Amino acid sequence: MWERIEVDGKPALKDPVLIVSLSTNLSQYRAMYSQAKELANFMLQEMEFTRIATIYSSAFPPVAVISDEGIVRLSSAEFYSHPGGRDLVLLAGDSSPHDEQYEFAEAVLRYARELGVNEIISIGARWTEQVAPPSAVPRVTGFASDEAGVEVLKSHGIEMVKDEPAPFFASLVVGLAEKFGMRGYKISVDHGEPSPHPLSVIQLLGVLEKMFGIKLQTEALEAMAKEMAKEIQSIDIPDTPRERAGVYG
Repeated sequence: MWERIEVDGKPALKDPVLIVSLSTNLSQYRAMYSQAKELANFMLQEMEFTRIATIYSSAFPPVAVISDEGIVRLSSAEFYSHPGGRDLVLLAGDSSPHDEQYEFAEAVLRYARELGVNEIISIGARWTEQVAPPSAVPRVTGFASDEAGVEVLKSHGIEMVKDEPAPFFASLVVGLAEKFGMRGYKISVDHGEPSPHPLSVIQLLGVLEKMFGIKLQTEALEAMAKEMAKEIQSIDIPDTPRERAGVYG
């Protein structure tokens, strides 16, 4: 795997936790599975983060990004820091990796270990559940890299995912965390809410608030959700979804 990490600075972080919040940019999945990217964008808009590093990798889809001014750049993800009771490190960017996902997860965890991270939480959407009705409030489910992590999630009201596959980078990075001396958590929402996903972001933020004290005003997201609900009612989308047929169904 080709990779390049350009470091802007190495801050002295206090008991940092890494929030991995990348979503696919593949067009066939983007509308259903962009919750993590939306969450990261909202946090970046509402909180004061400082970029500390940028990672480029052949694991990303081979797509360069062209600005409105016609300037091209490589696809990337950025590490940002935010001070708090526990300092936050946020991984956000253009896309989750498409290829070489194990290698990319290891690159992320190696750099996180250099920063002193000992806990990570990965954000995503479940791939294997029945599609939720569009009007339903998305539920948050999760799993962890050890029994103590499972108990932490349970203590915050998270329903545990059990006995099902957990595919792709957002889950692999949690499975690999223990190999780097870290505890890993994954929290996900059931998909079904039309894009964008304000209700999903609100629910995920609620978990981050309980676990790490991240408190953000969500009135704008709530207003967006109400407008979307009106649109859904106007086109009479049925509340009984079709059954999924496996991970990709």
